[in-house]
Amino acid sequence: MYRLKFINGLLFADITLVHDNKIINISDTIIDTGASHTVILPDFLYQNGIGFEGNDELVVMSGIGGAEASAVRKRIDSISIGNIILNDIIIDFGVVDPKDRINGLIFRLFEGCEDYNWSGWNDYI
Repeated sequence: MYRLKFINGLLFADITLVHDNKIINISDTIIDTGASHTVILPDFLYQNGIGFEGNDELVVMSGIGGAEASAVRKRIDSISIGNIILNDIIIDFGVVDPKDRINGLIFRLFEGCEDYNWSGWNDYI
């Protein structure tokens, strides 16, 4: 069983992205139950030589207080937290925190997965 980290009132998880046969481990992403979608820093793509492609979509994200920022919506091969893996998934890549303290926000990816159950998250902490 994967153990989430509970720090300063927030749930953190390490995730793994796989795209174009490249494995990208990203530590300390926030499990955000209030987020409308998942957003990961694009730096992780750049560092692994993964660029944006013609079928990627430029989108506008809205944050708390109505702040807006651009992101790229991209289909990737897979994303996983522990033993929960989703294949062929679309996620957003954009800046979550201008001070680079947050690597990503995770939500709405794992709904419908066999192991997904928000009421059971205490079992993972």
